[in-house]
Amino acid sequence: MLLVAALCVFGVALLPAPIEEPVLFGVDKLKHIAAFLVLTVLARAGWPSVRLWILALGLTGFGVAIELAQGLSGWGRTASLADVIADLIGLGLGVALIDGVRRLRVRLRP
Repeated sequence: MLLVAALCVFGVALLPAPIEEPVLFGVDKLKHIAAFLVLTVLARAGWPSVRLWILALGLTGFGVAIELAQGLSGWGRTASLADVIADLIGLGLGVALIDGVRRLRVRLRP
């Protein structure tokens, strides 16, 4: 599931876009946050024994790779530090969600 989701995120990120100015706070950033929240949860589900910081490092590298590919694509996409920051926010929210679910499971154990 993680591989399919990552390929979809990468593919959509490279689709040609109309030429417009990047927006610091917009729907695009919410899409980055949502995508990386989902990728983080899927990564953790796929590799529960891998240290979370290693998964986070890999996903951060993936986000940077997307931005580099966008910057090099020439299809109306631009590389953006704000997008990487939105990716990191999504990753952080994913980690918080994973931790919250883990704590809830511990509390609900009989």
